[in-house]
Amino acid sequence: MQQLIADSARCRSLGMGLETRQLPCMVVMSLLFFVCSGLRAESTDSAVEGTESIQRYERAFFARFNPQTALDLVERLPGFTLDQGNENLRGFGGAAGNVLIDGERPSLKSGGIEDSLRRIPADNVERIEVIRGSAGLSEAAGQSVVANVVRKTGGTGGSWSATVQRAADGKTYPSGELTLTRKIGEWDTSTKFNGFWERFPLKGPRIQRDSNGELISSQSEDRPSVFWQAFVSTDADRPFAGGKLTVTARAGQSHFLPDTERLGFDGRLPDGNPDERFFIDFDSIFKGGELGVDWTRPSGKGWSTKLLSFTSISSLDDEQIVTTERPIGDLIRGSTFELTEDQAEAILRATYGKTDQSRLRPEFGGEFAYNRQESALSLETREGDTTTVITLPAANVTVEEVRAEVFANLIWQIAERMTLESGFAFEASEISVSGDADNSQRFSFAKPFATLIYDVREGFQTRLGVRRSVGQLNFSQFAASAEAADDRLLGGNPELGPDQTTRASLTFDLRSETRGAFNIEFFHEWREDVIEQVELASGAFGAANAGRGEGRGATTVLALPLNSFIPGGLLELEADIRTSDFDDPLSGMNRDLSNVRSPTLLAEFRQDLTDRQISWGISYEAGQDNSVFFADEESFSTNGSFWSAFIETTRFRGIRTRFSLRNIGERNFFRERRFFEPSRAGPFSGSETIDRDRGMFITLSFTGQLR
Repeated sequence: MQQLIADSARCRSLGMGLETRQLPCMVVMSLLFFVCSGLRAESTDSAVEGTESIQRYERAFFARFNPQTALDLVERLPGFTLDQGNENLRGFGGAAGNVLIDGERPSLKSGGIEDSLRRIPADNVERIEVIRGSAGLSEAAGQSVVANVVRKTGGTGGSWSATVQRAADGKTYPSGELTLTRKIGEWDTSTKFNGFWERFPLKGPRIQRDSNGELISSQSEDRPSVFWQAFVSTDADRPFAGGKLTVTARAGQSHFLPDTERLGFDGRLPDGNPDERFFIDFDSIFKGGELGVDWTRPSGKGWSTKLLSFTSISSLDDEQIVTTERPIGDLIRGSTFELTEDQAEAILRATYGKTDQSRLRPEFGGEFAYNRQESALSLETREGDTTTVITLPAANVTVEEVRAEVFANLIWQIAERMTLESGFAFEASEISVSGDADNSQRFSFAKPFATLIYDVREGFQTRLGVRRSVGQLNFSQFAASAEAADDRLLGGNPELGPDQTTRASLTFDLRSETRGAFNIEFFHEWREDVIEQVELASGAFGAANAGRGEGRGATTVLALPLNSFIPGGLLELEADIRTSDFDDPLSGMNRDLSNVRSPTLLAEFRQDLTDRQISWGISYEAGQDNSVFFADEESFSTNGSFWSAFIETTRFRGIRTRFSLRNIGERNFFRERRFFEPSRAGPFSGSETIDRDRGMFITLSFTGQLR
């Protein structure tokens, strides 16, 4: 473990922009799997069985982890990392996660797979199947390893949890969750109620310097963000018209309050005697609801028909009230930013395919989607008795998208150990913008993919794949936006189009008969029409399709049983290293793409003392670097590393009692902003460093089953 952390530290020491030569660091870390080995030498667990492509974990396998919901089970699958799906891909088919429930995808998008798994009590799960390759093209598109949660039929029960958490500033806050599973007439239902209130204290200095590095001013910042939400979600299924009908719904609201106070000091570092007070009263309210209806019916001779409809609506209301006092208590200026966004989405999807174990399994289908967003932004400043209204390009716009897609997929069992998954989709769409800006664009894209899967031997599979995908546009970028915390105003761009990515990957996946697993994927991406911040034709700064880019990297997941050394011990590792290249049209230089976060490293050790009904563990998460490039600014940030620990028991009436510590010591968040005039095509004009700390969280939770 010490060597693992040392290797990680060496990788990070090579610099913020990770180079291709760093990828061998990940390989070295991953090969610890073979050094420690003993993976297949351990005794066989009777609760685990399977074939070369499907490994089945019976409910008894998870008893040592004291699970309460299906999410607890999935999180304890050896070498498996939950993927909620990519909401940045278009439509329903492109956003598939890597978890199925009774062989089907949940027909909701927000809340993700995690919300659906929390609705299923652990006692209502019969087994989980880990499927490597050929999981079903529509249900888990593009996923190489998929977990299928198989429920008991007619299950009745539930689970509950209550949590109290203490933040570093001494404030405590609660959260709770209740899940009920019942048979109501012919319907099998599962409903979850959850609500929580969280507080995230964050404080530290902000320091401004000129182009020569000389100190201009500083601020002492305190940002005690508060977030609460309340949601109810449910799913119900029953036999209908010779098939299975499933209805899924989710609704609720959340409230985010990241209020910020800054005490300013002219020409010096903070010394306790501020010259001014700057305050941002930020209030963000989100309300949303979704409804999904899914009907699947066997059509004879191994064929199946699936119809799906999905509808969602949401609203976002943001208000930022900014005041400046100089000296403190004397208001000299203020401003108000108000943003409203109303969104609606509707999807109709149909598939017809072969679902048995034939050597050739074709699938055909189509999808129709409609998206709409209305955005309205108002800004005004006040100085003395004078109020000034600020006008930004495309401040009030309506964006609509109509899209249709047809696709054909094929799973071909070439030989006993070799399978080819392939497919082709064609989409056509029209995006129109009205309001302060008017524009209409039509797009068409071909989206082929192919994955060759080869079972080298039992427990060892390789996959070689290539896939072309189209990104889902962020309609908020068509409209103007404002951010008071960074004093940033962005114009809207009515001419945005989707970005496209061609991704090639090579994956190696090993599984043992017990709890051991190792998965590593190497990938390279070619991206077109990437969306970056530029100077728009209107003269404002905003998002636009800025050219081509490339990305590459590797991800690995490792689960290594340590029973030979530590009874009940398990070491788990998740790592992701990536880098990118982009020829910046504004500066004329080659740089990283924006928002390519790397590296990711999470190492966790846990020991399950089953006889004593006690588990404990520690984990380490490495710091993560990120770069964002605006038209007149470069922003480099690092989210610092941190340690966590927990201990839990079920000795008290079977209730899982868990005590945990997060951010042991302290976690640092550092950001450097570099400014240019009039844009990044011009000279460097100054900088700001923001160095904030978030202290330790202490959590006590109780979770139990309803019989």
